[in-house]
Amino acid sequence: MRKAPAALGEVLAWWAVLVVVNVLFISTVSPLELVVVAGGSLIAAVAARAVHTASGARLGGTRRWGAAALAWPGAVLTDLSRLCRATAHALGGRSSQGSLKMMTLSPGTGAAWACALLSSTPGAYVVDVHAREPRRTGRASQTAVAHFLSDGRTSLEDVLTEGMRR
Repeated sequence: MRKAPAALGEVLAWWAVLVVVNVLFISTVSPLELVVVAGGSLIAAVAARAVHTASGARLGGTRRWGAAALAWPGAVLTDLSRLCRATAHALGGRSSQGSLKMMTLSPGTGAAWACALLSSTPGAYVVDVHAREPRRTGRASQTAVAHFLSDGRTSLEDVLTEGMRR
């Protein structure tokens, strides 16, 4: 019975965020537009809850979230400069392809938030995550496959992963 209040809370949170975002994009807000926004946001909020339930997504471990949040702005700036260089090279006729690489997430790091944070930088996009069998330590590790703009690592990647890309 405890799931009903949690589900209602999640739907209300989604609804509130969606209403605010929609109202921000309306130049003049009339009562009819508010009704349409409220109704559309409710439908989308219920759908978001259904997707969350069906996917079984969990936040995961939060062991390094503080360090990752502090490293994120530097990673964005570093990747932005790399993206500018790649764009300049492409305009000069030297195209850069990037590459798919595998990396192992550090133990205790939640794949959902870590991969979302890494994908929010201009130089990386996580494509897939695989759980690997427990090693000698008895803990399972997670391997992420990501597309990287360049071979250079950022401090964010250093915080979230262990070892090198492969």
